[in-house]
Amino acid sequence: MKIVLKKDWNWYLAEVEGKKNIYAFWYSEEEALNELKKVIDMMTDYYEEELQNQKILKHLLFEKQYSYAV
Repeated sequence: MKIVLKKDWNWYLAEVEGKKNIYAFWYSEEEALNELKKVIDMMTDYYEEELQNQKILKHLLFEKQYSYAV
């Protein structure tokens, strides 16, 4: 993966090349990169939470299947 930083009018755009919706605009290069880090952190938190929810559902399904087997 590659981080791309470019000027867009009065703003700077920082984005992860090839990844939709992982970008940030800000007034300076440094601020744009800091905002991009926040976006990546939020996405990571979201996917970790989703993974945890799926593990819980899988466990509940296993318990339900086990109760039918006993």
